[in-house]
This record gives sequence, structure tokens and C-alpha cells, in this order.
Amino acid sequence: MPLTLLALLLLCLTAFPSLSPAFELPPPQGFHPALSLQGFTGILNTPSAHVTQEGDFYALYTNQKENNWRKRVPFQDNYLFSVGMFNFIEIGGRFFEAPGAGRDLSANVKVTSAPLTRDYPLLPVIAAGMQDIGGGAKFFQTKYVVASEDIWRLRLSLGYGSGPDRMKGAFAGAEFKAHDWFYLLGEYDTRETNAGIRVVLPQFWRVPFSFTATAKTSLDHKPGNFDVAVGFSVPLDFRMQVQGSRFEVRGSTETESVQALKPNVQSSTTSTQTANPEHQTSHLTPRTSNAESRASGLEPRTSYPVSETSNPEPRTSNLESLRDRLIRQGFLNVRVGSRERILVVEYENARFNHNELDALGAVAGIACSATTPGDFDAIRIVVRRHDIAMIQLSAPLSTFRTFLDGDGDSRALREALDISYRIDTAGVEYLGGDRNPGMLSTSLSLYPALATWVGTEFGVFDYLLSLKTDLFVQGWQGAVVNARWDTPISWSDNLEEGKQYQSSRSNSRMERLMLFQGIRLLPDVMANVGAGMVLHDIYGTLNEVVWQPGDGAHRVRLAQSWSRHDKTHRELETWLASYRYYYSPLDLSLEGTAGKFFSQDRGFALELKRMFGDTALSVYYKNSTTTDKKHWEAAGIQFAFPLTPRRDLQHYYKMQLRGSDEWAYAQETTLKNLNNNDGRGALNYIAPVPLAINPQPPTALYRAYFNRDRLGSAYIKSHLERLREAWLIYKD
Repeated sequence: MPLTLLALLLLCLTAFPSLSPAFELPPPQGFHPALSLQGFTGILNTPSAHVTQEGDFYALYTNQKENNWRKRVPFQDNYLFSVGMFNFIEIGGRFFEAPGAGRDLSANVKVTSAPLTRDYPLLPVIAAGMQDIGGGAKFFQTKYVVASEDIWRLRLSLGYGSGPDRMKGAFAGAEFKAHDWFYLLGEYDTRETNAGIRVVLPQFWRVPFSFTATAKTSLDHKPGNFDVAVGFSVPLDFRMQVQGSRFEVRGSTETESVQALKPNVQSSTTSTQTANPEHQTSHLTPRTSNAESRASGLEPRTSYPVSETSNPEPRTSNLESLRDRLIRQGFLNVRVGSRERILVVEYENARFNHNELDALGAVAGIACSATTPGDFDAIRIVVRRHDIAMIQLSAPLSTFRTFLDGDGDSRALREALDISYRIDTAGVEYLGGDRNPGMLSTSLSLYPALATWVGTEFGVFDYLLSLKTDLFVQGWQGAVVNARWDTPISWSDNLEEGKQYQSSRSNSRMERLMLFQGIRLLPDVMANVGAGMVLHDIYGTLNEVVWQPGDGAHRVRLAQSWSRHDKTHRELETWLASYRYYYSPLDLSLEGTAGKFFSQDRGFALELKRMFGDTALSVYYKNSTTTDKKHWEAAGIQFAFPLTPRRDLQHYYKMQLRGSDEWAYAQETTLKNLNNNDGRGALNYIAPVPLAINPQPPTALYRAYFNRDRLGSAYIKSHLERLREAWLIYKD
């Protein structure tokens, strides 16, 4: 009977578009990859063969009760999420609580063939997935394969699941796209036949969030009684989707504000750009000399038909103007000079704290607009951090100028650009005068800190929200003083006095007071040593050495720390070694770390990280043995992104107020453990200490010197469009 009803529903949905000429036939990619009520991309309780869109985060809440315990639970709350780490896989998580049945935190994963079959519309898309991975108890466990085919406005899915908890046997379903924002849904989930509707609201008000709502009823159990689900999706790069001819398709790295800054843009270019950096070029007519004059504050270029040999005075005047403009923009440790016909610009960025490439684009744009074509043949830009020269970029000045003006694509600049950790400033004649030194420059960083305990043996959700205040004072070359305070603001009941997590909450206090010294040992070897109060009442050292040769694809890091608790006199030692590989086409890195961690546990950790814009998405695995000889495994997911404006305030009287350049939130769960002498058995309990902690404060090398591990030629050459975008936004 259920299959008969479903077949009738599919027949009606298939015939409806052919009877109504008002419905056009959309392309297959027009279907919204919404979450099902089980947390994977799909219909209601069954999956489709498609996955969450690459680079998107989906979250969903539903009150659906599991059908085999409807009568014995008063309610069931389900919190689900999914993220598209690649275009062929989605990774998701689920937390549920049903009084009388249980609570659990688990993971889902699904892999699809869609990228391989997208050019073959007659071939169905096939996917395989697993549900309820890693939880200590199993409530929704299943493994499945599913195939989907798009016909007109109809997406049909057919699959088989192995159970034992859900989808044990054959299942089928359909999605009918009645409108861009309205879907009719029907399925058989091996237990019941379900029908429902889904509403998808597009991004609006220049906010990159999209909202969904789903209503579902079972035709076999009280038809007309609805379970509901509400959720949202957001691109991890926090960029608005580009409106195409009919459907919203993300395809450009440039925001609408950038497009508005480009004069004479061809109207057809926006909808035809793709995510391929080779195609993310703008199509502009040449800028007039008057437009350049407004951008640079100088006379039109045509009034300077001179060269170095004919009259050097205008060139010197241009260099002074360039230096002054860089200082007015808030750059520190500015030096401008020349060597023969090479323009040399050195700067330290303190304002563009999302990405160093924003500062590079602004500096390159100012340099190109402040000099005339006859002044120099090439440009060399030296990036400094805490007054240490980190990396230099060299390219023909005309190629850089053409690219930033919008008349050329990134390929020409990529081929001509030379990037090196070896700084060559020998023989450069620098201008004298003010360079806006960074000595004693102070930054006050304010940001929230959030610690959560989800689905533990003590509660559904516990949290601690506090305010972190980080003070950074720049001293001599490479020297930074860091002081941090922690002020608790709000917390759940289990963190009150006498409760389970009381030890995780403290009164307002200073957490860190340390002096760090960065040292450039070799062009591709950097060290950072620090001493002071590592944590409250814990005094010692934090030291690290990084070797990052070539284009930055490979990195080796050694870390060591020694500290002692001021009250208990317990000594802590950390010895860690790590290797990281970076794959630039996908902004993907894989890092392995092994040794003795900060909590004195020994083992290893693996992290797979992908950057989407300035947001880092990481999935990680930890395997370590604590000091009580218990073996623990844990897995988790982390999101890290800047929590500050893209361009921060300038320093005023050596003082700057800003947010955090990298704010992170992680959700971790211990995996099923078999500790023989642990009375908690093999369930999913919290480890007695934080596992595999790798101490890296905000002054760590990867963050304070290497642009969140993105200061290598492999990364820079893959993101040259970011330079042009920053220049077009901030040139005025």
C-alpha cells in the first residue's frame, strides 16, 4: 500500500508540469540541497544522491519524534548540521534529546558521484552514506546507497539501506520544484509513507543567510499531524550569492560592492563568472586619466611623459607622495626607495586583519597609482611583521598596474610574479623622513570566548561565555608583549558552585603575561621564543621553530614548552613535532602532530583543514594516552574566522582597538573507548583532561607572522584576485 500511494504521487507530479505551460523546465542544478529531518541532504527522512553545496554550512532544528518511541516520549528535540567540505562529500552532526529514550551526539557522512556525472544528464547521480557514526549509543544507525535523477522539475531518488535502526530495506522519494522557493515532497522511508512541503527563502537584505522551513506528515500515522523543521544555510566565506539569470549561483569571489566600484562593467559578465580563478576576471574599458587622477590625488599621467634619465625630480616627488599615502592609510614601518629602475616598497600591516592579501592589494594599488609609467620598470614589495621582513613580491610594474586597473587577468601577473622568502634590498636607496615606526604600537583586541558541553552525561547543553581582552605591545624588532584577561559573563547551571563543571569557571583574572621574541634564523626558518605567565598561576616558556621552504606547500614545526604551577609546583613539559602539507588548488591542508601535549597526554592528532575565503573549516582526530594510562580517542569539527571588520581602525597615538583576527569554535566528542578500569565503560563520556592540546597563542608564528599559515607563494598566486578586490574597495 505505501509503495502504491508513492507511485501515484510521483505520477501526478510528473504529469503536472506537462499539463501546465506556466512551468518552465529548470536545469538540474536549480534544486536547493536542503537538509532532511535526519540531517543529510534529502527529502524528509530519506536521502537524495546530492550533498550540501561546497563551502556552505546548514543547520536545522526539528521536533520529529522517532516513530518507534512516539508513545513513550513527551517530546524530541533534534539539532542537525551539515557542511560541504568538498563538492563530493558532506559531513554532518546530530544531537537529540528524547526524555525516556535517551540523548546522543553523532555524525553523518555522504559521498556523491555528482561531480563525475554532471556532464552526463542521462546518468543518475549515485551516493553512499552512513548515519549515526561515533556515538557511544546507537539510535539512528544505517548505511545506504541511493541514486537520484532529475526530470523536469522533478527529482526522483531510489535507494537501499542496511539499517538496523533506520532505512532497513528499499526506500524511494521525490521532490517537485513548484517554484524557486516552494517544493512538494513525498517518500517511503521503509517504515512509513510521508508527504510534506518545503519553503526556501533566498538571501535578502545583503545578508548571506538563507532560511528554510519544512512540514511533514505521515500518511500511516495520524495524517494531518505535522512535524516541522526550520533551518538556515550560510556560505562559509560569508559572501552574497551572485544572482544569475534565473537561479542564484555562487560563482564570483567579488562582492557587489566591488562591482559597484568598477566603471563601465559589461552587464553580462556578472552572470557568467565561475568559481575558477582563471575566469574571475573583470571586463573593463581602459580607465581615463581623469579617473586615475581622482584615485591617486595626482595630476593625470599624461602630464608626466618623462623617464629617469630625463628628469628625476618628478619621480622623487612621486615616491614621497607614495610614502605619505601609505602612512596615512595606517601602515607601519614604511620604507620607499629605488634601485635602478625597480621601485621598492616595504610596509607592515596593522589594519587589514582578515587577510594580508588585502594589505598587499592596497599597497600595490597605491604604488601603481602614485607613480607614472615612465618612472620604473618593476616593483618589489616587502611584507614586514613586527618589523621583520617576511616575504617579497616582485613583478613588472606595468603588469601589476594593468591587473589592478582591471584590464588584465590574473594569469599574466601569476606568470610574471616572483615571490621569495629571501629579501633582496641590497643597493636600495630609501627616502629619508618619517616611516611611521611600529615601536610601542599597541593593539587592544576584544572578543567573546565560548565553551560548550553538548549531550554529556550531566546535561543537554552547558556553556560558558566570557570576554577576552588581549593587549599587544610591539617592542623592538620581533618583540611583542602579550597580556590577556578573561571576564566571565554568563554560564549555565552546571558551572555554578558545587556543580560538575565548576572547575571550568573562574573569576575575572589575568590569564597571560608573556614576552615573545620572533627571530628570522634563515630565509625559510623562523623561531619564536616566549617567557612569562603562560596561564593563570602557571609560569614558564613557549617556544617554536618553523621551517617552510619553497612555495610554502610543506611546513615542519617543532614546539617545546616548560612551565610550573605557582601553587602546586607541578611541572609541565611539552614536546611536539608536526608536518603540514598544503594543496593550493583546493586551499586544503593536512597536518599531523605527535609528541607530549600540554595536558601531559602522549599521542598524535590529525587535522584536515580547508579555507573558504577567510574561514577555516577543520575536521580532526585525536588519539592519546593520559597520565593515568587511559587511552582516549576523540574527533571534532572546528570553524575559525576573523571576528573584526575587514579593515580595522588605525592607530591613534600608538593605540588601536580591534576584534580578533581568528575566532574559533570547536565541537568535539570522545569516541567509544575501552578503558578496562574505567567505571564509565564504553560510553561516550568526556575525557578527564583536554586531549592533544597544542599551545599556540595569538603570537604564534602561523598567526602573527604567516597570515594564518597563508604567507607562501602557493597561496598568494592562487588568490591574486583578492589583491584587485581589496584595491577597488579601499583605494579611496
